[in-house]
Amino acid sequence: MSLVSLEKVMKQDDGQVILKNIDLEVASGSKIGIKMTHKESLVLFKLITGKMVPTSGHIVADNTNTILSEIIEDGLYDSLTVKAYLKFFQTIVGKTDDLDKLKTHFSLEDVWKTKIKHLTANQRERINLFRMFMFSPKLILIESPLRNLTNDGIELYLKALDYVRSNGITVLCTSYYTEELIILSDTVYRYNQNVGLEKTDLKQNVDVSDDDSEASFMPKRVFKVACNVADKTVFFSPDEIDFIESVNGVSNIRIGNEYFPSALTMNDLEEKLSHFGFYRCHRSYLVNLQRISELISYSRNSYTLILKGKSKEKLPLSRTRLDELRKLIEN
Repeated sequence: MSLVSLEKVMKQDDGQVILKNIDLEVASGSKIGIKMTHKESLVLFKLITGKMVPTSGHIVADNTNTILSEIIEDGLYDSLTVKAYLKFFQTIVGKTDDLDKLKTHFSLEDVWKTKIKHLTANQRERINLFRMFMFSPKLILIESPLRNLTNDGIELYLKALDYVRSNGITVLCTSYYTEELIILSDTVYRYNQNVGLEKTDLKQNVDVSDDDSEASFMPKRVFKVACNVADKTVFFSPDEIDFIESVNGVSNIRIGNEYFPSALTMNDLEEKLSHFGFYRCHRSYLVNLQRISELISYSRNSYTLILKGKSKEKLPLSRTRLDELRKLIEN
């Protein structure tokens, strides 16, 4: 069942385009993550919950009253204990659930009578999730819940999140960090200001039988760079990659402002990606030629490539490779 559907949605704010070309369907039980900025998340959440109307496009929601959202700025009542805080919202909801039994699912037993102002970021995030759970929504929208958590905190939050989902509640997460979304979601999109939402391929690290391998279709001219994150393997298309940097013998894939380590060597990647418009501009760098916006010479023997994007990333260019690069770009 579809909970929310967005078709060609665009939203402007004070003449500035915040979101555009958003096509998305959130089905009941889906586990979707979207890589986007805080401002983009805020606008998307308001659009989905009906607090904001799109500039163009269509949004169809099953029932906006059953959709809750949490963003980074959302706070808690620090002067209350955990128990008093949750009982307050229980009264608002009008439910009689036994909170003492539910608290175990959110790992809050040891801080049940502690004031919220004394809690860690780990505990506060689980309280936020507990609060939204009590409203029995069909869909919860959460921005970057793992951003300040420790490894143990992440483990406990995921346990609580699994419990929430087991009760028929769908959770959609946004974050600026792909690694976080991979942990939280099964399907991850990356918001691109030019084309909208781009789907990132994910694959669980599971064994595939020989029979299944033989039966599957194997395209001949497809190549994706595989990177291991947590218990999943992420596959990136060449056109998603800005550049690749070798650090201490490890090939790091740069996408946006994030790095993903690859098991392949720089020589392997150069051989495979040269067919997709990548060039070895320096011993330690492999650049996507489509990302280059400027070539600067600071001296006769010093050349720098400036990449597209707000960060204006700079990569060194070996003097011996200058003529070859010019031929590639000009041709």
